[in-house]
Amino acid sequence: MKEYFGIDVGGTAVKWAVLGEDFSIRERGSLPTDFATADEAVEALTGLIEPYRDRVSAVGVSAPGGIYEDDADGTIHRGGALTYMDGCPLGKLLRERFDMPVAVNNDGKCCALGEYAAGALRGCRTGVVLAIGTGIGGGIVIDGRVLRGAHGFAGEFSFLRNDVTQPASGDRMFSSTGGWRALRDLAVAEKDLPADGTVDGRRVFEWVEAGDEAAQRALDRYACTFDAMLVNLQAVLDPEVFAIAGGISCHPELIDALRDQMPAALEGYEGVLAGIPVPQVKAAELGNDANLYGAVQEAMRLCE
Repeated sequence: MKEYFGIDVGGTAVKWAVLGEDFSIRERGSLPTDFATADEAVEALTGLIEPYRDRVSAVGVSAPGGIYEDDADGTIHRGGALTYMDGCPLGKLLRERFDMPVAVNNDGKCCALGEYAAGALRGCRTGVVLAIGTGIGGGIVIDGRVLRGAHGFAGEFSFLRNDVTQPASGDRMFSSTGGWRALRDLAVAEKDLPADGTVDGRRVFEWVEAGDEAAQRALDRYACTFDAMLVNLQAVLDPEVFAIAGGISCHPELIDALRDQMPAALEGYEGVLAGIPVPQVKAAELGNDANLYGAVQEAMRLCE
């Protein structure tokens, strides 16, 4: 059975794993993302791959930033949180170093590919992953291929505007109403607590699990707003499944609230467009490993 080397370059850590064709993880590890330049990052990644160069058939890399469709060099644009990676032809550098196929893709898109390969989007022709963090990441998978778009920007859900009648600003985008901090702020307000940033998402769900009515009201308000954006995305992409990823997605109360509030988000559509598909929501299944699975999925395609 062939094996593949997967790398997930994150803002705080670089995770790596050797995976088999069946997506079983054979070995894994991590190191801090404490690089200051692209050269340092490339050297660190080559150091991870080197001991396995004669064992693996290809390398897949998940990284922040945009990577254009059919770019054999795997050039990173913008670099996300790692701005020093902007313009780095990471795929080309690693391919030339190891003389093997190397696939590089955006981290949100790798998350979606991973859920398609071995998670919540298995069997879907069209599926979407939304990863809830500070903003909203994710990706769109159609017939087994992730949609990158003309500028590598497809699936950047954070930038969807909540109110198109107003000028664009950070507090008027989906990142501000769909990120986990939006839920935290609603809960703090409902409980009349100081907005000092000391409450995190885990604490909010502890309140919900304990039956706190104020926290539940906050979760319902958050879910209804989130669902309204899913309805918009359903009208554009019409996926079979929306898989919800990110740190707070591990709480079943979130998925329950998204499902329970969907009728409210659809209110009014019956008089405009009868039969609009109801967005189907599931929890993502692969957790923090989704990007590794997706990176390897891309690497495996290069070996077909």
